[in-house]
Amino acid sequence: MPLRTFFILRSHLTSLAVTLCLLPAMSTMAKLVGIAEIQSKAAQGFVKQELELAADYLVGRGVPKDLTQSAYWYRKAADQGNPAAQVYLGYMYTAGIGVPQDKAEAAKWYRRAASSNYPGAKVNLAALYMRGDGVKQDVQEALRLLKSAADKGDGRADAFLGMASYQGTGVPVDFAAAEAWFNKGVKRRNPEAECFLAELDANEPGRVPDIAGEARLLRLSADTGYLPAIHDLGLLLVNHPGLPQAPQEATNLLLFAAGVGAWESSAALGLLARDGRLLPKDQRAAYRWLRIAVLQGGSAAETYLHPELRRMAKSVTDTASVDQEAAEWLQMHPHHDLFVLRNELNPKYFPIREVYATAHAPTEDNEAGNQAEQPN
Repeated sequence: MPLRTFFILRSHLTSLAVTLCLLPAMSTMAKLVGIAEIQSKAAQGFVKQELELAADYLVGRGVPKDLTQSAYWYRKAADQGNPAAQVYLGYMYTAGIGVPQDKAEAAKWYRRAASSNYPGAKVNLAALYMRGDGVKQDVQEALRLLKSAADKGDGRADAFLGMASYQGTGVPVDFAAAEAWFNKGVKRRNPEAECFLAELDANEPGRVPDIAGEARLLRLSADTGYLPAIHDLGLLLVNHPGLPQAPQEATNLLLFAAGVGAWESSAALGLLARDGRLLPKDQRAAYRWLRIAVLQGGSAAETYLHPELRRMAKSVTDTASVDQEAAEWLQMHPHHDLFVLRNELNPKYFPIREVYATAHAPTEDNEAGNQAEQPN
């Protein structure tokens, strides 16, 4: 199996990640309010304090961390019609954070927020319609919601509409239309659109790739912390060492991406160790990385890597021990983030920006350091 660029269009429309697209962080309070006063005002039904208290419980800021209490206070704000709280509560039901995982309940809250013409809610609801999660699968309804969100300036909707045209999901395959949608999203500085446009440049049949242009787009996207772009940039730098890059940047990007759940990055590290490219040649380490990739990626990774794993197992004498090491590594790196935030914002009301749908509670990496995504 050759080491090749994993420019797989990962965000297929049938598996769109639900995102927290929230209102801007409200950071203009004249002074810090003590937790007792926040609790008092929240109990009186003040939405701002309900949101702040929900965020405090989510990350353990001034109060003990309590995901159930966090969901309770987001629900209080959501019940008062706050669309950002409705999206947040919907996301908690999507991911199983503080509440049982329930896609139908998530759809209910996204629908309420969407009825307020909230673009991020429409995109999240579209993702459920694309997959048939919690709702009857309806690709045309998903596209309608995405177009409505795009009309409101949502760059993520632009990106996913471009993907629909690229893949022929609900519409004819149309690379020109896909590129046009991606470019709209890029103009709105949407990291998915930036990454998708780079992937289209690498994959469109008959197209002469613009490697420098791909690197520029991927750097823009990766700088926001978008995990697929971090992975793709690492592989691009591996395969094109003449591109400007810092020492060991390619392997550092792949190590980072693997550490937050990108199985493709773990697989790439295994192949690099197998071949002695950028990493010391080490068949045991290579096998371990491939086993990690399978644990992270499930059946898709297993199908892709099985032939190589079977071949490498012949040269690794202690496969059971390596399998145990891979399992222990995964316990130390349990989450799969779609975004890993890379700025210094510390929003008061919405601590998580975007986390790939998981039934696990947020980890430290997904909590206090994460921020609310600003609307486009």
